Amino acid sequence: MNTNVRTAYELERHSHEIVERACTKLLAEHAEIGQRFGEDARLVWTDHLHQRLLELSSALSADDPNLFTDRLAWSRAAMNARGISSDDLDNCLDVLRAVIAEHLEDESGSRVLSCIDQAISSLATQGKPLDPFLDPGIELDRLALHYIQTVVAGNVLPGMQLVLDAVAHGVAVQDAFIRVLLPAQKEVGRLWHLNELSVSEEHLVSQTTQRLMTALANQAERKADNGLTAIAGAVAGNIHDIGIRAIAYLLELDGWRTLYLGSDVPQVELPNTVDAYKADVLLLSVALTTQLQATSRAIELVRRQSVYPVKILLGGNALAEHPGLWREIGADGYAADAQSALDTALELVTGL
Repeated sequence: MNTNVRTAYELERHSHEIVERACTKLLAEHAEIGQRFGEDARLVWTDHLHQRLLELSSALSADDPNLFTDRLAWSRAAMNARGISSDDLDNCLDVLRAVIAEHLEDESGSRVLSCIDQAISSLATQGKPLDPFLDPGIELDRLALHYIQTVVAGNVLPGMQLVLDAVAHGVAVQDAFIRVLLPAQKEVGRLWHLNELSVSEEHLVSQTTQRLMTALANQAERKADNGLTAIAGAVAGNIHDIGIRAIAYLLELDGWRTLYLGSDVPQVELPNTVDAYKADVLLLSVALTTQLQATSRAIELVRRQSVYPVKILLGGNALAEHPGLWREIGADGYAADAQSALDTALELVTGL
């Protein structure tokens, strides 16, 4: 176990103590936070500090401080959109840094503090939130926007019918997945981040999209069986599975035997599952950097325990801004989007 991984482990092992001390310090030194959040202040900021500590641990384990910086920038934008001052995040980082400095006084502590300091200094230069992903001037983007607007307005079945009608009039099912539904979900995530959609509205669109993907897959014509088997799922801790679910459907339509395991798949289950079904490719989705350690452990278990020589393909937002990280944690490939996942999965197995 290298030094950074060991330090990350120590942070997680003592996370409860560190977070409790940091929260107490935050509320004692910044009474205005307690006044603004009222009786929920300790619960809200305990959860917040715990998430920041896990993100810090993941960055250390991957030896990439930018992982922590990126998550802080994302959190700052989300907080600002909800009327929470950037000062609150800055104060949160300051107290977390102070408590960790007291807890880790050796060389490992210096590495942690350096990671925090780099993130703090970088926050001031972070850019604006992402622009819209959809262009109303493009036909399928316009369909995706109409779909979102219709479902958010509470018209779920008419929203689904918009996409079903488009397919009936010539839009390929694969395009409905790749160019309508997945971009729509990405835009919904952006709108939630900016506080322009509520959690309930985001969930409504997500659940409707899952219903619609099933309906489309059931009516689509499947290519001839290609003799290949894919297992797909979201890693332990990842409950955001629409992307990997869509890829599983698309692989199936391309002729693969596809076994979709769902979200939050325990890593200990994977080796036996790979062997039981003689999987050619194992596709794992990683949404957050805090899931990277679970992903690394899952890959390690499969490599060590599986008899069948499966290829491992990763995807998800946690890896999107960090090229090469997938290779460092032991995967065979990375896919930035659904079409890339289909192409890369086939290439890993056949070399084509």
